[in-house]
Amino acid sequence: MRHRTRSLTWHGEAFHFQPLQTDPAGNTGQWAVLCRGEFIGTMPCSSEVTTKDFDLRCIRWLGELLDTSGSR
Repeated sequence: MRHRTRSLTWHGEAFHFQPLQTDPAGNTGQWAVLCRGEFIGTMPCSSEVTTKDFDLRCIRWLGELLDTSGSR
């Protein structure tokens, strides 16, 4: 996946994913996650994933982080 900021909406809330450090080849393994301009965490993700797979990982990551059902 190209390393650029990605945005998606989850449960009516906009989340932004920005690549953090990159190696000399331009690859990143960590993404900063922001909501309403506030940093909420980092998400690991390989640079080899497709954009579609990245979006699915983002949704899964948000679900795990923000799960309020208590059903873990």
